[in-house]
Amino acid sequence: MAQDLSEFERWFSHILAAIEPEKRQRAIMQLGQAIRRANLQRIATNVDPDGRAMEPRKPRLDGRGKLRRQGGKMFKGLRRLRNWKILADGDGVEIKPASSSVDRVAAVSQFGEVDVVGRRRSGEPIRYRYPVRGILGIGAEDERRALEIAESLISPPD
Repeated sequence: MAQDLSEFERWFSHILAAIEPEKRQRAIMQLGQAIRRANLQRIATNVDPDGRAMEPRKPRLDGRGKLRRQGGKMFKGLRRLRNWKILADGDGVEIKPASSSVDRVAAVSQFGEVDVVGRRRSGEPIRYRYPVRGILGIGAEDERRALEIAESLISPPD
């Protein structure tokens, strides 16, 4: 995925280099907003950036030892617009978590890290390795949207 992003960045930077700064800043911000919107929609529908469904939650037991009703969407807090900042300058755009807690939750799932999910009665932490779930990324629809933004920059006004 990082290789795809570097190729995309190289390609888009060539287009932006030929455009005046304020128009470039506006286009970069539009691109950042479009990518953030697409990522939040994917998070809400539990879909990876490549279009595959995310691995579902692990079934949990309730207080009586029976399986809890499975369902509901994951990442309720990560789906909020206010939890993701867009940092745009003349050279590029960065979508990043607005707080360290959002950053930690997103990183654990994005990279499949181990995290503490609770404590035993003895106080010992319960650790769980989360499956890799693509939270942020660029999909085919994002590339199409970037091309539309680039086209609007280089096409003459009507």
